[in-house]
Amino acid sequence: MSFTEHALIYVSRSNSNVQDNSANEIIRSVLAQSRSKNARLGVTGVLLFSEGYFCQVLEGERAAVEEIFSAIESDPRHRDVTLLTFRPATPRRFSDWSMAYAGATAGPDWTRKMEGLLANPSEIDGDQMDRELLVLMTDLVRQQDLDGP
Repeated sequence: MSFTEHALIYVSRSNSNVQDNSANEIIRSVLAQSRSKNARLGVTGVLLFSEGYFCQVLEGERAAVEEIFSAIESDPRHRDVTLLTFRPATPRRFSDWSMAYAGATAGPDWTRKMEGLLANPSEIDGDQMDRELLVLMTDLVRQQDLDGP
């Protein structure tokens, strides 16, 4: 039996006030849980958290990715969870990380784009958004690697 690799990208809003110190704790908690569960399920990916928005790429066997996304949809730390794309995809873009962290400084242009997406999810061009987010997140992960932890 062969399993098809899938990639899923979603955006959501944080249910926490990102102006307080709890934002760092939330991210640490999300990353710790994600890394543990993803490693166990053979899922890789990257998380971006900026200005109160989450964006995440999950890569792996379809059932494992669906299981993780289902948990995210019911996670009280998220609201307005919006699926941008879920499709067969190889090779994995983030295969070296059970959950890479792309940082918290994507910039105001990214924040405006996320606000627009969540305000009008029916207007999302999945292919275009898929490409833009993958490029942005790949660049941010590379920058994090250069900057160190």
